[in-house]
This record gives sequence, structure tokens and C-alpha cells, in this order.
Amino acid sequence: MNTRLLNGRILLISDDLESNNIWAYILTQKGIDVLTAGSANSAIELFTKDPFDLVIINYYFDINEALTLSRQFRSEIANPLLLFTSTQEESVLLDAYEVGIDECIIKPISHRLFVAKITAWLRRSWTVPTEALDHLQANDLRLDPAQRQIILGENSVIKLTNLEFRVLHLLMSHRGQVLDTNVIVDRVWGHTGNGDSILLKNVIYRLRRKIEEDPSRPRYLQTMAGEG
Repeated sequence: MNTRLLNGRILLISDDLESNNIWAYILTQKGIDVLTAGSANSAIELFTKDPFDLVIINYYFDINEALTLSRQFRSEIANPLLLFTSTQEESVLLDAYEVGIDECIIKPISHRLFVAKITAWLRRSWTVPTEALDHLQANDLRLDPAQRQIILGENSVIKLTNLEFRVLHLLMSHRGQVLDTNVIVDRVWGHTGNGDSILLKNVIYRLRRKIEEDPSRPRYLQTMAGEG
């Protein structure tokens, strides 16, 4: 049995409740933790509360809204982002890949092939399972990879999004070193090519608001002008 699969967390977004329930049932039967959302707003709310290994967008009625949501998620996550669509129109598929979709899955699709694709993408969502990563600590700040959270001091627990975790884990793994912005972008966003210095600055800004007592005078996440 694939333990990585059993540990997967998926956010399934669909504007069709019946479809959402069917796909969620199939995945939970395979031991995958699935949360569902019926709208863009509820999806964003769920995402900000807890990270996911994989996001599936399954819109039936408004492809433009699906693409807008895909673009928004891609700016926040480095994990796989899949789009279920019933169209094979090339222009639509090209637009989807342009906004950051990793794979357009054409419907209808058999249950077996659906699960096989999800399994394959879950294996790619993190090269090394977070459970296998060591806890990292800097003074009174401890990073827990298995839960993707920060323990600050004795009792303060702070949840991280996937990108926040990846950036912080990279920086804490090179504590005391100055990392070039391009190096960070390359390591965090990888082959997707969807990262840039502006997105990185946004992630750093959010991390500072979460972990720094005074974000304007950071103690942990410091920037060296012209260096990194």
C-alpha cells in the first residue's frame, strides 16, 4: 500500500455538487484526505486555513472563472494544479497551461484512470515527503515539516501555506547564509517557471507577519540589499 498516497491532501473545487461528492467519495475510498469547495471564495478560504498537496479544479459552467481561480492558486502554490474540463478546444487548453495548470484532464474519464492520474500527481507534489524532513529550529522558532506549521515559543502554533513552508524550510536549512533571490525562486517554484521576485517578496511579507514580533524590524527573515 502506498503510504504517500494515504497521506495526500486534496482540495477538490467544483461548481457541480453532485460531481464533487462522487469524485470525493472515490478518492476517500483510496485513503486520500479530500476537502471540497463549491465556489472560488470557499476554496480560497479553505486554502488559507490549511495547505494541500494537490488542487483539482472541476468547473462545468464557467471556464473563465476556472482559469481565473487557477491563476490565483498558481501564484500561491508550487504543488500540482489540475483542471478537469469537457472541452478539447485547443485555445482553451493553451490558456489553461498559460495560467499555470499542470495537466488538463479531459472528461469523461473512467474512475480507474482518474485515480491513477491523481496518484501519479500526488507522488510529484513533494520530492521528499514532508514527514521525512527534520525539524528545524532557530532560537525559539521551530519548524514542523510533518504538520507544515511553526511552533513559536511554548504554545503558539502557526499554520503555513505550501509556499510559505517551502520558503521557510529552505531559508532555515541555510541559516546564517545569504541566498540570492533567483536561487530561492528556482528552488521553491522549480520547473514550473511560475515564480518571480515579486511573488517571493509577497511570501516573505506574509511570513514576517506570522512569525516576527515587529515585521518592520525582522529578527528571523532579513533582507540584504543587493545580495538576497
